[in-house]
Amino acid sequence: MESIFDLIDEEELVDIFSKAVDIPSTNPKGNEKPMCEYVESLLKENAIDYFTVPVEDGRYDIIAKLNGKINKDAIVFTGHMDVVPVSDDEIKRWNTPPFKSTIKDGKLYGRGSADMKSGLMSAIYSMILLKRNNIIPERDIVIVATIDEENFMKGSKALYQNKVFDNAKYLIVCEPTDMKICNRQKGRTWADVCVHGMTAHGSQKGVGENAIYLAIKLIEKIKNTEFKEYPDTFWRTLAINAGVEPQVVPDRCVFTVDARLQVGHKPEHIWEKLDELIDEIKAENPHFDATYEIADMRTSWYTTKEDELIKNIVSSLKKIGINLEFDTFTGSTDASMLIKNELIPVIIGPGDLSVVHRENEYVKLSQLFESCKLYMNIMKSM
Repeated sequence: MESIFDLIDEEELVDIFSKAVDIPSTNPKGNEKPMCEYVESLLKENAIDYFTVPVEDGRYDIIAKLNGKINKDAIVFTGHMDVVPVSDDEIKRWNTPPFKSTIKDGKLYGRGSADMKSGLMSAIYSMILLKRNNIIPERDIVIVATIDEENFMKGSKALYQNKVFDNAKYLIVCEPTDMKICNRQKGRTWADVCVHGMTAHGSQKGVGENAIYLAIKLIEKIKNTEFKEYPDTFWRTLAINAGVEPQVVPDRCVFTVDARLQVGHKPEHIWEKLDELIDEIKAENPHFDATYEIADMRTSWYTTKEDELIKNIVSSLKKIGINLEFDTFTGSTDASMLIKNELIPVIIGPGDLSVVHRENEYVKLSQLFESCKLYMNIMKSM
């Protein structure tokens, strides 16, 4: 009996994937439109029903749907269409053009190859194969392609309480996990902190309140403060900016605090701790003043191994012949926002997170094919 895996045309899948990697859908500053149009063209060519969700001018999410035998407990597959930019310094470290897919030694190189056009294209191709071969899945299958995941997740935020999730139950995030089952995801929260001082002429010794020096006091406290109840949580300063001009004592110093949270650690706790540190410095220095603006709070999550979704993935991986490994996803994904639609999540996809957001990003083509088999099997049989 022919297996559904025999329907996979590896050359066709690689071609679809390669063309996606060739599109420089960088974000910031929100250049996803050509990638959106490419995804739409694939869906149109294969007569797959879809609709778009406007997010902001020229930027939109795409939602495709394949009707199943039952109209409940749908499975949602998701992937983002944006990729991080390549800096002038980073491009010097690339061995191949970052926005021209290059295949070498069984790997496809290019920005976004692992994060995450391989996973997204694999899911879309899986849906295409089912549609093309008139295979009706057990339940509705939905693919959600988002914008802005690499920045403020405006795409997934715009999907809160969208009608497409009314009959949905499960969420499969096709991010790079090296084909490990990530049934846990760490949380993340960050904020811009502004420390206030007093300006003065730079030639006058001892006058003014240098906001840089005041900020250093707070940065040092952050650096030396750990969350003992949550040892896998850490925070750090990732950016800093100050100064009016070189001749003026700065009265503002702004820096970004980024926190990565252990599963179960609430984002609110981070800012309660920051309040404590600010109060400590105020007690030492009455002139000290600091305010902050929280950019985002993304909660962690956990899905039990006993859940139907995880059991199905385990069964599918065994069928494909992939070794079973469970892991925690350390980055943040659209799952943080989409689970607010009461979906049960898991992350699994081709590519290794260690090669992401850096030079010579790649994905093993063997994992691209494995992920396609996995997604097809889930779509058809779960």
